[in-house]
Amino acid sequence: MEIQMKYLAIEPEGTKHIHFQLAVPFETWLLNGGYQTKFIRHVPCVRYSRPNKETLEIDGTGKMNAAAQKRYAIFLKQYLKVGKSLIESLRAQAPKILKVAA
Repeated sequence: MEIQMKYLAIEPEGTKHIHFQLAVPFETWLLNGGYQTKFIRHVPCVRYSRPNKETLEIDGTGKMNAAAQKRYAIFLKQYLKVGKSLIESLRAQAPKILKVAA
């Protein structure tokens, strides 16, 4: 008697809020992908833009718009494939990149 598990074919989704410990690696990942940063002064929000791509927005609480949620889901999938070394390498790059972006 053999029991087989049937798993649902559900693609994992991101979330509406970015995890605070992944915020810096995610931003570095976006900058490595060619996104440009624009800080919105009157609203605590950061916009990431790239030619011919949707504009990503993350507010001060970590809430993301739909386009940013899609990119975050891709980032999380890459994190699951590569592992902890991805986050470590992005954190190592962060101080250099953020100084250039600021």
